[in-house]
Amino acid sequence: MTSDESSVTLPRWELDKRFGFESPMDPKIDEYVKETAQQAEIFHRKYEGKLNDVTNIDLLQVIEEYQELAVRQGMISSYLHLSYDTQLNNDALKKRKGAISAQQSQFYGDHMEWFSLDLASMSDETLKAHYDKESQLQSKFGPFLDEQRRFQHHNLNKDVERALTVRNPWMGVRNTVSFFDKERSLMKFQLDDDKDPVNMEVLLSVMGSSKDATIRAKCMKELNDGLGGPVGRIAALSLSNVAGSWHIENQERKYTNLRSQRNLENNCPDEVVDSLLQAVRTAGVPLCLRYYKLKKSILRKDRGLDTFRWSDRNAPIDMDNDDNNTNNKQDEKIPWDDCVKIVEKGYRSFSPRMADMFLTFVEEKRIDVPAVDGKQGGAYCSGAVPGIGPFQLLNYDGTKRDVATTAHESGHAIHNVMAYKNGYLQYHPPLTLAETASIFGEMIVFRDLLNMAKSPQ
Repeated sequence: MTSDESSVTLPRWELDKRFGFESPMDPKIDEYVKETAQQAEIFHRKYEGKLNDVTNIDLLQVIEEYQELAVRQGMISSYLHLSYDTQLNNDALKKRKGAISAQQSQFYGDHMEWFSLDLASMSDETLKAHYDKESQLQSKFGPFLDEQRRFQHHNLNKDVERALTVRNPWMGVRNTVSFFDKERSLMKFQLDDDKDPVNMEVLLSVMGSSKDATIRAKCMKELNDGLGGPVGRIAALSLSNVAGSWHIENQERKYTNLRSQRNLENNCPDEVVDSLLQAVRTAGVPLCLRYYKLKKSILRKDRGLDTFRWSDRNAPIDMDNDDNNTNNKQDEKIPWDDCVKIVEKGYRSFSPRMADMFLTFVEEKRIDVPAVDGKQGGAYCSGAVPGIGPFQLLNYDGTKRDVATTAHESGHAIHNVMAYKNGYLQYHPPLTLAETASIFGEMIVFRDLLNMAKSPQ
């Protein structure tokens, strides 16, 4: 399977069908955004400044109304974001996405921003009175309220928060990151003089899967040379913008250190992350050295590789295949249909329900598969909104690592589906938990393949 073939035969996701629009340019989107803005304005007039009135306000109902607005906003944002991530070269779509984002940021800043700020500043006594009045409030939205209130001492005043939100589509770091992603997606690398240049995803795939050390080294050189060109300057500017903005915001919001805001979002104390980093610096170093020492010895014995280069650190190891000693042997590619069978079989060995859910994602075309030009790099799973998502983006090039990535992202997707019952405001896990489901899905498939190995090695 070549990247050219994959662009024709590999499945693409069907976003229009799932979101109910003909295309990102559908005028229905404008009407939907307009209606949401009008509903947000009504919500604002109805409730701002009144949340402390326990007698006359049903906070459970208010949060449910807010969640409906958040779902409407999130649906449009997800649709345009996902659409654009497979069409980074589509300037008309980028313009459309930016215009809608600006509209949504405007009405959110004007009519919805206040809500989380008022919840955060509510006294403990008032919140307890709301809990006592409405028995289902804490059981249904307790985690959401806890999350809002964690930021009480870091929120700025309403006028400042509104201004930041309204300006975000133009002044925030997202534009910088989006611009860098687009420039990176345009990069081309010449791996074979007799073939067309390839994009970065294909280059990285070859570098991580080729059994030929010379090819891996060539990939690394092409990558370094490419990143050292004009894109390198764009990367430096992007990093400066993102890091500088993050630093200033941390100061303004009075966070203890540069990680504190992210740690608070993940409900994880700074001390826990500091302890983890210290463990990596101490116990992690000898484990890493031991791993690469073992890998070097295997590659030396199995492939005759005397010099271990940086490009060899992810070299594949297939000791049970007698043909692997031939460095110029054509590297094996796993067709997408076989990947689906491998993941389905691995999942089914643990849970038939899990396997059936994965097959549903495939059948409903919720996975955008090929590593084509103009597409967001890497892989991710978007939960979007309950009832519409999830959606997975892959850059599948037929390697064993790509199969593992499919199992990984499908673990996220299954987690999303099972968590949707918690509602839009609460279904998405923090980073400290999010990777548990994905690594779980990946390891199920890995262990299933391990059990099928031809030899103990």
